[in-house]
Amino acid sequence: MYASTLLSPTLHAFTGVRDGDHRAGADGDAAARLLAALDTVGPVRVVSQVHGARVVRAEDASPAVEADAILSTLPGVVVAVRVADCVPILMSAPGAVAAVHAGWRGTAADIARAALAAVCEAAGCAPTEVRAAIGPSICGACYQVGDDVLDAVARVAPGAGWRVGERNVDLGEANAAILRGEGVRVDRLPYCTRCGEGFWSYRRDGAAGGRQVGAIRL
Repeated sequence: MYASTLLSPTLHAFTGVRDGDHRAGADGDAAARLLAALDTVGPVRVVSQVHGARVVRAEDASPAVEADAILSTLPGVVVAVRVADCVPILMSAPGAVAAVHAGWRGTAADIARAALAAVCEAAGCAPTEVRAAIGPSICGACYQVGDDVLDAVARVAPGAGWRVGERNVDLGEANAAILRGEGVRVDRLPYCTRCGEGFWSYRRDGAAGGRQVGAIRL
């Protein structure tokens, strides 16, 4: 399990391979393992992730609901997103938290700003009062893309720090740049899911590989 000092003392974690496979229906025990690792009783709320920019509240979240971010204002409820190279973002504000799944399509659809706006509205706070942690995801050196992805990310991410060479994108840095540009304090954990050890990676392992999660509780 990995955590961000910036989000402390908010209960949260990013998992790795040693914490089990958290694919939907992988073995039926993923939620129980996550709750045990977090030393809490839950419940856990997840959604059917579709690489979009829809944000739902925890009370409306279920595996049948299509969304890529879950907002919670409910104490004790764990919200979680599954990833295997995509970017997991956890947000915390006074009175609200969110878990966000940002692949390149979600990044290009501006899910980071959509989730931030939802958190700020729910908490009645400014973006400067929000803290965000970006968990393990594929690094720029490992993520070569085409012009369509480069152009799509460039439309939403400020600066050029997320570009690596001519053909690569650092999606974690792109989302960090988006949030920092809005005034959010951001901590990015320095782990690559593809070239680092101990993580599931879709690009390396294919569809048969597992999933890790980013989870947070108010």
